[in-house]
Amino acid sequence: MSRPTMVDYVKQTPEVLRSQIANDVAAPLVEAFCAGSYRRVRIVACGSSRNGSLVGRHYLRHMLQREVIITEPYTFCAYEHELPDDEFCFVVSQSGYSTNALAALETIRAAGRPAIGLTGDPSSDFKDAADILVDYGVGEELVGYVTKGVTSFAFFLALFGIGVAQREGRLDEAGVEAEYAKLEQIITRFEQATIQVPAIIDARYKELSSMERVMLVGAGANYGVACEGALKYGETLQIPAVGFELEEYLHGPNLQISPEYTIFFMSIGIRDHERCRQLVDATRLVTDRVFWLTDDAGAEQPDLLIDPCGDSLLSPAAVLPFFQISAWQLTEDKHLWHKHPLVAKFDAALSGKSENYVDKEVL
Repeated sequence: MSRPTMVDYVKQTPEVLRSQIANDVAAPLVEAFCAGSYRRVRIVACGSSRNGSLVGRHYLRHMLQREVIITEPYTFCAYEHELPDDEFCFVVSQSGYSTNALAALETIRAAGRPAIGLTGDPSSDFKDAADILVDYGVGEELVGYVTKGVTSFAFFLALFGIGVAQREGRLDEAGVEAEYAKLEQIITRFEQATIQVPAIIDARYKELSSMERVMLVGAGANYGVACEGALKYGETLQIPAVGFELEEYLHGPNLQISPEYTIFFMSIGIRDHERCRQLVDATRLVTDRVFWLTDDAGAEQPDLLIDPCGDSLLSPAAVLPFFQISAWQLTEDKHLWHKHPLVAKFDAALSGKSENYVDKEVL
């Protein structure tokens, strides 16, 4: 039996997302939230869990009608752990063994508040560190460069938001079904993007295989996709890649670009179409290495064009496969799975996982 790859997990993602909906995996978190009275939500997460939170945040804000804050675990423990009574806080770790996430749970317990932990492995260290343990439904993922974890967590947040909106009377049964239909549409677009990606890689292989300086640009959930794309390219291809908010790109980062830079723009959702067109046109005056992922039917020479995703704030999740698949394919082709020899010394000196963690990495 062949070992699973990042691409295998990308292809499994739609089944995972549909299972999350069918099994109402967010119900325990909805119950915990509705048991109190909260003015805002704080998500404590890092890495791909943070990026999944960024992808899901705007949809969740809209559904909850409350502010949603995302804080990295170290920053939470060192600087932002006041935990006012009207703040609903939970910690996320897909593996359930991340030391910074475990420290965040301990910080919450020390403050006398229930520690709520969300994980993809309910048998992990989170089971003892959390007072309320929630499995967000991703299942097993044996590749460290996670793919289905980031998408499934964004969907979990959407289901959490829908559940609370229903409990608080902002959505009736028909409204819930309408939101589920939008989620299914995004899953379908995700599948559509997955099919398109290999041809895009082939068409622009010279540019993709020679990337050295990379920027990824988007707003709303598109920004979350940009951050995840930057993380994937950085950890697999070992190149500097940075995500920027759509307009923030124009206020400083654009001044460093040259013909050698590769710039990715994401504009899934009509509210970003016009501004993204302007930025793409301007950037193309400097570099030919511009990639455009969009559902804008009026886009000129987009690389990835998916069918319109409607008005859902979660729609940009549909283009995550582009970065996940291209990161795997390019790393595979360039034989870059092994890191610089000195990285082994770093890993031996300092680990981000607890002593109970068993590395099941298949690469």
